[in-house]
Amino acid sequence: MMNPFFFGGKGLRSLRLFRLLLHFPNFVKLTWRLFNDERVPIYRKAILIFAEIFAIGFAIFYLINPLDFDFLPIIGRFDDIIIGAFVILVPAAWLFIRLCPEPIVREHVDRISRGE
Repeated sequence: MMNPFFFGGKGLRSLRLFRLLLHFPNFVKLTWRLFNDERVPIYRKAILIFAEIFAIGFAIFYLINPLDFDFLPIIGRFDDIIIGAFVILVPAAWLFIRLCPEPIVREHVDRISRGE
């Protein structure tokens, strides 16, 4: 019998996407807390700032020349959010977190896991 987490034979990739969606709220919290932490250098925070500028530029371009996936039942309604969040902001936030000092990241991860 096929494992329900393995959709379409893609195996661990599908499971990774499921875990990303499951932990997305904590990922956003961690990014926000690190961005507001004074111990994180400003030049590392610039990654998120540049990503936001790029996302705004992308949004303006998208308004001028939209690429819609309206022919897809569910994704067609949320394609703007999906493209903006997962293509631009999530990789930038991931890079920002990876470049932050590890002890500070661990401290915030522990606080988030305790519900603080």
